[in-house]
Amino acid sequence: MLLSEGIALPRAKGVIQHLRPKLDAQGVLIPIRIGDDGAPIIDDNVEVVGEEVVYNVITNAGRDYLHSQGYNTSGGAANGFCYIGLSNDTLTETTASTTLSTEITTNGLARAVGVYAHTTGTNTTTITNTFTCATAPQAAQKAALFTASSAGTMNHALSFTQRSLQIADTLAVTFTITLG
Repeated sequence: MLLSEGIALPRAKGVIQHLRPKLDAQGVLIPIRIGDDGAPIIDDNVEVVGEEVVYNVITNAGRDYLHSQGYNTSGGAANGFCYIGLSNDTLTETTASTTLSTEITTNGLARAVGVYAHTTGTNTTTITNTFTCATAPQAAQKAALFTASSAGTMNHALSFTQRSLQIADTLAVTFTITLG
């Protein structure tokens, strides 16, 4: 039995199609029809001369822009994923989740904007925040990134070994995101 596993590379794929209209019975070109999705309709009205699948090169400037727009605290139309939220339940979030279940909202452990760091020309960004347990003991075992201090869009939910914080304890959380 073979293990079917692939490594997803950070890239975009392009499909290049060279189409040539056919001639009707009078020698007039039959126009290539375009579908609702913007792609040519390949049927008996056109001849496919060739199709090629190609992959891109990611430029340093483009990569840096993706990191900044995706995770920085400013620069885009809205914040990137730069707010860190905590919870003390097990990771139940799925790809369809939009909130962090039982998110902690008090005691110095409420959602907070993290520090964005990205070195130009690299593939990674970090979002870091140190939380301080303020008024009562509190445990935490889950974190996620958001685009806002409340509500917003959630991404990168993860779980970790439960930490039981006492008053004045700190919990440093660093997300390292690799985009490619």
